Amino acid sequence: MRLLPSLLLTLSFLVSGCESQANEGKIKELTNLHQLAQQAKQTNLPIMLSFGAEWCDFCHLLNTEVLNPMALGKLYEGKYMYMRYVSIDDDQPIPGIDNQPIIKDTWSDEYNVEVTPTVIFINGDGQEVAPQIVGITDIDEFSTLIHQSLNTAYQNMNNPLRIPDFADQIK
Repeated sequence: MRLLPSLLLTLSFLVSGCESQANEGKIKELTNLHQLAQQAKQTNLPIMLSFGAEWCDFCHLLNTEVLNPMALGKLYEGKYMYMRYVSIDDDQPIPGIDNQPIIKDTWSDEYNVEVTPTVIFINGDGQEVAPQIVGITDIDEFSTLIHQSLNTAYQNMNNPLRIPDFADQIK
């Protein structure tokens, strides 16, 4: 019978290892806005929040086709922005910017998120620094929209960083 607890412990390590590998290359879920906001303030980088829902097919498409590949490349996180997914289905409280608990689905109302997916860009104080990207009109151009919004955010945050638009790189 001593073998059973050891086997269960080994299985739990294997499962958690598989989960962490499965989550690599995916946009991270927002779990602590306070901590993220502090990092954003220190680095003067915007926070990109993608609001979505489990039932939203367009949210899954955006994650699969655009945001997860951006996260996989590890070229953006902490260098050009902080990227997080905000599930409006999640009713568990997380630390907000002021370290007070927020619930994602009601907190999204503060930014007038009425459609999923909606992508917003905020600074470390929670102020929007670029126009929202609401819905999906053309998935192939979404990365360009993100880059344009990032450049607007940098400008509004007095950050000298700029990212070339994909359209500029093609010319």
